[in-house]
Amino acid sequence: MPGTATGLSSIDRRLLSLLSEHDALTTGQLVRLTGLPERTVQHRLGRLHRAGLVNRCRPEVPVGTDPYHAWLTDIGAAAIGAGPPEPWSEDRAGVQATAALSDIWLGVRDHGSEVGLHLVGWRRLRDGLTWRDPGSDTLRQLPIDAELQVALDGEVATALVLARVERLPSARLVAILARFAAYLATERTTMPRPVLLVLARTKRVAVAVREACGQVAETPAGRRLGQEALNAASGRLAIGVVEPRPAWLVSEAVWCTPTAHDGARRLVDVLGGALAGGR
Repeated sequence: MPGTATGLSSIDRRLLSLLSEHDALTTGQLVRLTGLPERTVQHRLGRLHRAGLVNRCRPEVPVGTDPYHAWLTDIGAAAIGAGPPEPWSEDRAGVQATAALSDIWLGVRDHGSEVGLHLVGWRRLRDGLTWRDPGSDTLRQLPIDAELQVALDGEVATALVLARVERLPSARLVAILARFAAYLATERTTMPRPVLLVLARTKRVAVAVREACGQVAETPAGRRLGQEALNAASGRLAIGVVEPRPAWLVSEAVWCTPTAHDGARRLVDVLGGALAGGR
């Protein structure tokens, strides 16, 4: 490949670095992140794919055609000195979920001001969020994928984002929701309290998440926490349906809650309600 002494152009390195940072991105997301013309990004990704530095696929969707989703190969990661990448080739749902993570913060960055949201911070949490349980003095982990911070009406709201729920066993999902309730109950110094945003690829998956919320009270962890703590956690959880257009996660009413059955809400309303009533 022509370019620098190592065979990679500056554009190639930029694309590979972004894939290393975010694990998986669509062609459109790479266009937004680099500011390059779409044809340039498509051309360079095609060359990187043929050279074995990038893998890509077009996951199936119910309606229309999904864009290319790209991720690094081991060779691509080594070319820029990055750690081993995730093996997404056999997990098409996982690559979609991971790319959807970036749709949230990119949506806030590019369109959040239209609904009153302003991006403050974003970070991937590949090892989840760790906190110390004061009762047992042990470290516990909440296996979330990212943390989003947005400014709303002069205050900063924090959202913890869980994306990979498509193939999670029901028992595992229930356990994660119970840990979120435990995290809220022990981390009382964090104000305002964070919100858990769960990304569901389809409405069917969103229904499964809501059903899992109803099962937390029957688990040993749920019984220890008590109904008051579980209700507090349910009020700080929202499920967003990604398909058919991920951009709707910020601009449209696609978020539902496990406790309210009054229709979908916008992200700004979910976060605004949490700021107003969940301190």
